[in-house]
Amino acid sequence: MKFLHPHLRPLALLSVLGSVFALPAQAQILGYDVDFNGSSTTYTDNFRIANDAAATGFTWGASSGTGGTGGLTVTNTGAQNLYYRPAPPDNSTSTFDFTSLAAGTTIVSTTDFVWSNITATDSTLLTAGFVPGNTTANALTSSGALAGSLIRTGGTSTVTLRMRNGTANATTLDFSQSALTAGNWYQLSYELTKSATANTFSYTVSLYSLGATGTGTPVLFNDGTKNITINGTLTNASIYADTNAFFAYDIRDTVSDTGITRVDNFGVSVVPEPMSAPLIAAGLVGLAAFRRRRV
Repeated sequence: MKFLHPHLRPLALLSVLGSVFALPAQAQILGYDVDFNGSSTTYTDNFRIANDAAATGFTWGASSGTGGTGGLTVTNTGAQNLYYRPAPPDNSTSTFDFTSLAAGTTIVSTTDFVWSNITATDSTLLTAGFVPGNTTANALTSSGALAGSLIRTGGTSTVTLRMRNGTANATTLDFSQSALTAGNWYQLSYELTKSATANTFSYTVSLYSLGATGTGTPVLFNDGTKNITINGTLTNASIYADTNAFFAYDIRDTVSDTGITRVDNFGVSVVPEPMSAPLIAAGLVGLAAFRRRRV
């Protein structure tokens, strides 16, 4: 069973509304939810690297995911950006148009993963976020990118939760990997909200615990002294004005079975500004009245 992160629940309402009446276009895509449960094609058909080349560095397994369902084993050891491409040749169905998003709109990303070894010191990381410029050649570490990340730098036992803004860290939070449980599932949650102030975003990056099977309700992780979450505001003109921003992943485990070794449930959701809720409710009431008049 898969549990929705609390901030993803509004997407269920959007799904209903999509079948009722057309919402104003906010982006080329409004998000996706990939659970890899079907077959290996859920990975090979929908993920690409630069220039739409086939993605490598991950092996699909029927029991590699949460709850023993389909998921991916991480074999990638070097820098590589994966891009979700529902229609690989066509940017218009693969990218987000930030210029069309109303102020207050939040994009929520969640990625589930296993942390295998709490004594290893090799490099391992999970980064998820946006790259600008209408090109899959851009990287999550390039100028203009915005991403949430969890990383253990090689040679240390410290894990860092961080918000990346271009080539620098906007905010970081360190904790000892000994606080983690080897073999447990965790979730990296990344929220980015468009501000009414030009080129400005607010953000929250958090680590959640999902338990031994990955099917538990997400619980904000605490290392014994603090909750592992960061938030703040930042300026990024590239993404704010981008009409074709790709969502990308960089997931690495430089030595087999030393860190982030399995991943599942890649989700990105556009959650409308809070003021949209009354308008949505009014639309549903009006639709119900219209249907009654036709009966």
